[in-house]
Amino acid sequence: MGGEFIAAAPSYLSYFHDESRLEGRADYIAFPEDTGQAAALIRRAAAEKIRLAIQGARTGISGGAVPNGGFILSSERMSRPLGFSPGHGNVPSLRVQGGMSFEAMGNFLIQSSPLDDWDPEDRSFFREWRRKLRFPPNPTETTASIGGAFACNARGPNSLRWGSVGDHVRGLAWITAAGEIWRIERGRYRFDGGGCPLPGGSRLSCDAALPAGGSLFLHPRPGLDLIDFLAGSEGVAGFAAELSLELRELPAAVWGVIFFFRQDGAAIGFAESLSRWRERIPGGEALSTVEYYDRPSLELIRTLAPQSAALRRLPPIAPGADAAIHVELEGDDPDDLEAMLAEHLELFLAAGGREDDTWAAASSAELEKFRIFRHAAPELINMELDRLRRELPELRKTAADFAVPSRLAGFYRETYRREMAEAGLRGFVFGHIAEGRLHVNILPESAGELRRSRALLDRWAASVIEDGGLLAAENGIGRLKRDILCRRLPPARLAQIRSILRELDPHGIFGGFELTEG
Repeated sequence: MGGEFIAAAPSYLSYFHDESRLEGRADYIAFPEDTGQAAALIRRAAAEKIRLAIQGARTGISGGAVPNGGFILSSERMSRPLGFSPGHGNVPSLRVQGGMSFEAMGNFLIQSSPLDDWDPEDRSFFREWRRKLRFPPNPTETTASIGGAFACNARGPNSLRWGSVGDHVRGLAWITAAGEIWRIERGRYRFDGGGCPLPGGSRLSCDAALPAGGSLFLHPRPGLDLIDFLAGSEGVAGFAAELSLELRELPAAVWGVIFFFRQDGAAIGFAESLSRWRERIPGGEALSTVEYYDRPSLELIRTLAPQSAALRRLPPIAPGADAAIHVELEGDDPDDLEAMLAEHLELFLAAGGREDDTWAAASSAELEKFRIFRHAAPELINMELDRLRRELPELRKTAADFAVPSRLAGFYRETYRREMAEAGLRGFVFGHIAEGRLHVNILPESAGELRRSRALLDRWAASVIEDGGLLAAENGIGRLKRDILCRRLPPARLAQIRSILRELDPHGIFGGFELTEG
């Protein structure tokens, strides 16, 4: 059954949408169990010139996994660890199937024994390292598939230190639109000014000197590794069937603190102080997380917490809180971390904070509560959207994950808040403020508000590109941001993307041409 397409009966309707709340359609669905089966299925779609949607766990919020007719290829049964090795520079590496979730991988690294079908050397090496390792990129949605996270090049709350998922991928088994299996090792294939050599002796020809123009999606540039080019390609250039992941040793200690502020401006100033501290202090890279939450986000969590068993475990949010900054420090010397934490507390007090207006955590159980808090805002926003759509089904959340130079993060946060209020719209702002990557979510409650929210997003997108930023920093373009991409990217960049897609997927099997058509 894993190697066949089966009719998409009503029992498979859940595969027609993801967390974006967009609805799609498909005629057939398949659940391959290994790379060979997946490649054969893609070859069939290519031979019949039928559109194929690649799906992971469908946790995405941009509609990238939503099918638009044709076939669905679900990777949910491709969820096994495949091997373990010293990797590059004796940094341990775990090879997994693309459908494995972050939660399953984390549990495997801590609790499981090596698999019987692994090579003897892999089994021996894994026994030596078991319970000592982690995959440092830490996307908040632990049920997300690793292949799906690579497809949008996801970043987690500790991306300030560890970057994106793609940064830690050492190798791929990549299935092309023709159903070929490319085995790609990091460092083997790199772009020059005119393109990149590809596995099998072919070559991708493109102008690799063109500026990004507001999007890193399929953006070649000289020296770029082919793996980094494919990271973030959102399932329109191929399928990451297997990934070799670079692991790191678990830190000896982790401290987490959430600082609550009575004034939003003080929170922004505190975040800027933390960035300066990180640059000037030896060992400042221990600061792995600096995340911001605005007042509407905090009010939403406070209001809806009684409806969630997980949120009821949290301490009460400080009364009168207008904003919050979530900080995490990690390292191998607990004393050093405590000294750093004391310095952060001094910066907090200097910014007008009160010591009582903090949550602190050091144990795994307490830190897990912070993960719940971090995930609460987007989850609760989706719950509110579901409530609104029961009255007006055509409503859609209007959301963006723009990235701007970090020095402009405070300016954009103020712009989002002011212009949403002027337009009479209900919105929320949160995210990686130290990296200039803020999420803005608008919940329209009428057709008129939906039009105004989309107009705002389009105006902000133009401003972001003018300031040298990116239109999609970590959640992908999907179907929700396609129109903005097509309107705001420079024509030369759109032409470049079209040209690359014609080479990688000449028959449009993966539907990528939708991303460059108005």
